[in-house]
Amino acid sequence: MGLFYLRRMESKQVSEPIVLLDFLMEHGQFSTRTRARNAIKGGAVSVDGKALKIPSADLTNGQTVTWSSKSALKEAKDFSFGSPSLSGKAESAKAPYEVVYEDDNILAYIKPAGMVFASPRPQVKTSFTAMKNWMEKSRSNCECIQFVNRIEKESSGISIIAKNLVWRKHLQDHWNQFTERMYVLVEGHLPADDVLFCFENEEGKKKRIKHEFPYRTMRATEMHTLLKMDVGFDQIPILMSGLRRQQCMLIGKGKQASDPLGRSGLHLFQVDLTGPTGEKVVVKSRVPQEFLNLMKGGKGPKARPTHSNRRPKDLENQSKKKHR
Repeated sequence: MGLFYLRRMESKQVSEPIVLLDFLMEHGQFSTRTRARNAIKGGAVSVDGKALKIPSADLTNGQTVTWSSKSALKEAKDFSFGSPSLSGKAESAKAPYEVVYEDDNILAYIKPAGMVFASPRPQVKTSFTAMKNWMEKSRSNCECIQFVNRIEKESSGISIIAKNLVWRKHLQDHWNQFTERMYVLVEGHLPADDVLFCFENEEGKKKRIKHEFPYRTMRATEMHTLLKMDVGFDQIPILMSGLRRQQCMLIGKGKQASDPLGRSGLHLFQVDLTGPTGEKVVVKSRVPQEFLNLMKGGKGPKARPTHSNRRPKDLENQSKKKHR
């Protein structure tokens, strides 16, 4: 019965730029945005023949979107929508972590903070081992299952797994050329939507290397600011030095930093990849719930600038001294 419903598909070509979720609501006959979003994340929607599991993905003119018809989705409610590269049977078990993208060459999942990504010691429990074990059971046609990028234990974000050696080697060899985007949570405030200038001391030379990190201010409270930045994990030490110059601290990183979440204030939410033959793949994820909880009640999108360039704790301590 599952195969019968899987063949009942509908397709439509995109006529103007639009977000995938909005397109599906206009043409897919879904009764609610939640049902449409679940269909996308479940792998029931493909763009130009490849499954796309990101509801916020941007579509362009001429692309073809294919999805299971409304009647098929309703009658096949117990069917687990998997990748189009799978056989007709449903997946044997749910993935141990959230899968945000998958095609014939790669799979992307969210590594949670506090979990070791990978380890040479077999006795250490890691996110990659859990995903590899799951994929060996549910993705039997993969040539190989190898990780591409690493994420530090105290942070979270998109982790890429390659399904063949060609993509694994290409992505690892060219990783520094891809754009990485992070949510960065800091204690303190920066001017809204600006550029953070950081300086790195080059070994053996007096002249320092200048780095520029443009950022977008997402939300701010009296104590914290949530930023979007184009930065990779290898650049975090340089970024932290620049934040300190502005009297800000990256939460959960460093001995002097506050740790209100029990994790770092870093989440890799987007990676723009280019495949071996020029394929463009954009992988995205959402803001971690811990970040949203900490920023609850904050104002956005513009942060409140602190003209004195002092951290909120400094201002608070000064106020206490005045009232003594």
